[in-house]
Amino acid sequence: MTRATLDQLADIEAIKQLKARYWRAVDTKNAALLRAVFTADAITDFRDDGPPGANDHLLLRDADLFTAQVIAVLAGVITAHHGHMPEITIDSATTASGIWPMQDYLWVEDDRSPLPFRSLRGWGHYHDRYIRTPEGWKICATRLRRLKLDIIPR
Repeated sequence: MTRATLDQLADIEAIKQLKARYWRAVDTKNAALLRAVFTADAITDFRDDGPPGANDHLLLRDADLFTAQVIAVLAGVITAHHGHMPEITIDSATTASGIWPMQDYLWVEDDRSPLPFRSLRGWGHYHDRYIRTPEGWKICATRLRRLKLDIIPR
C-alpha cells in the first residue's frame, strides 16, 4: 500500500469514530460531546423528520443552536441510534463525504415531551460532509433522508 492509501484509510477510520461519537452523544444526551463533532457553522438538515411545509426550523446553520434543540427535544426520550456500512469518500486532503445507512429508535418516557408520538422506529441514510480541522475531522453538513418510519402515536 502507498502512504496516500494508508493516510486515506486512517482518515476514513477517524470519520467512522466521529460519527460514532455523534450517535453516542445523542443517545446519552451529552451536549458537549454532540457540539464537539460539528464545525461552528455546520448545516444540519432534518426537514424530512417534520411535517411538510412546517419544518424550516429543522434546517440550521448553527451547531450551538442545533445542539441545544436536540438536547431539549430529547429530554425524557430514550434513543438508540445505529449506523451501518458507510460509504466514505476522501475528496481532498481536508474534505470528505459519506453516506450512512441508519436505524433509530425513540421511546418517549416523559409525557411532557413535545414529540407527538409514544415511540418511533426509523430507517434511512445520513448524507454527511466533513472537513479536517486542527482538532481533527468535523461534520460540516449533515442531512437525514428517511426511507420509512413506524410511529406509535400518543
